[in-house]
Amino acid sequence: MASVTVIFEAIGVSIGGQLLPVLGPRLTSVVGGLFYSAGVALTYFTLDSFYLTLLTNNAIAGFGMGLAYTTPIACAFTWLPQRTGLAAGIILSGSGAGTFIFDQVQTFFINPHNLDATVPNDLDPSEKYFDNPGILNRTRQSYLLTGGIYAVLQLTGSFFLVNRRNDSQEAGTVVNSEGNTDETDELLKSSERRQSMPTAGPADEPGPRQVICKSAFYCLWSTLLLLRLASFFSTTLYKSFGMTFINDDHFHAVVGSTASLVNSLGRPVCGYMVDCFTFKTTLISLCLVTSALLLSFDLTLLMGKPAFFIWVCLQFGCAGGLFAVFPTGTARMFGKRHFSANYALVFSATAVAVVIGATFATTLQAYIGWTNLWFIPGAAAVLAGTLAMSTPYFTI
Repeated sequence: MASVTVIFEAIGVSIGGQLLPVLGPRLTSVVGGLFYSAGVALTYFTLDSFYLTLLTNNAIAGFGMGLAYTTPIACAFTWLPQRTGLAAGIILSGSGAGTFIFDQVQTFFINPHNLDATVPNDLDPSEKYFDNPGILNRTRQSYLLTGGIYAVLQLTGSFFLVNRRNDSQEAGTVVNSEGNTDETDELLKSSERRQSMPTAGPADEPGPRQVICKSAFYCLWSTLLLLRLASFFSTTLYKSFGMTFINDDHFHAVVGSTASLVNSLGRPVCGYMVDCFTFKTTLISLCLVTSALLLSFDLTLLMGKPAFFIWVCLQFGCAGGLFAVFPTGTARMFGKRHFSANYALVFSATAVAVVIGATFATTLQAYIGWTNLWFIPGAAAVLAGTLAMSTPYFTI
């Protein structure tokens, strides 16, 4: 189901990148938010059908999420042109924090008395389900509740999405200490700005049709594919791996919640690193840490709960960092003028990675075991780091 969400999210990002220059940030965000909220709310009616639930809660909601995905990032770039990494990281941290918050809201609404699941799974007796009529009924109602909350928050937030006006649109003048008149001072400042700013022509800031013909794009796309594939293994299989030697469901719930917060915090941290250092330095560091964590993940079998907790949280932090580093890298390599459309092409790598991971991860584990399994995403991260170090395009 997660694969369907990511695929339609990638489609939405692509279409949203084309709509943003036409509709502007507010309306593009409103359209995306309405699709997402409607998809969640409509699941109230489709919950009895697996395929209809897949359509509403995953396809429609994922598409809406993608439509609005790059809009606030592109908008923030106009306000913080010298801090694009931090801007992208702070904005994208909202998705990680939102997951943590609404997990608690849904749990409190659905199971306010903290009742235990009692019905065992026939295939896996360690897994249990709820059969309490009240819990089952509130589960359905939770989609209407969260869909309504999402709509209110998204529409409210969209109202504040306004691009910063450029120099030619700014009104008023400033008198400087040298005694120049307002008109003279403004002419001097405008001349300085034009001389210091790069030309925003097609040759300097290519659109998606030009970007897809560049070798730099394929290096960026391949690096994101490898890192997203590596993070998919760790963020989706960590609990199954942990349950093999830590039989404590409460502990795993704490690990999951904390890891979601670290995932959120990893985005502004990595974005700030791009601003302080370079895209290449941050990307290589991210690859090195990710590969080290994955290749040594099996050692937590010997070190127990504390090590498992630390390893998982750090892996989630690195996974979150990807989503701040690559938008910033895309803007620096290809310019901000066509950022939304260009990043849509780069973002498609995540959909491919999720499909590959969902297809092979569980099957591979059954054949080769956990110890050998972690070498696959670890090797992918190493390969991503090698590509980042060797390519001449990531010098920004």
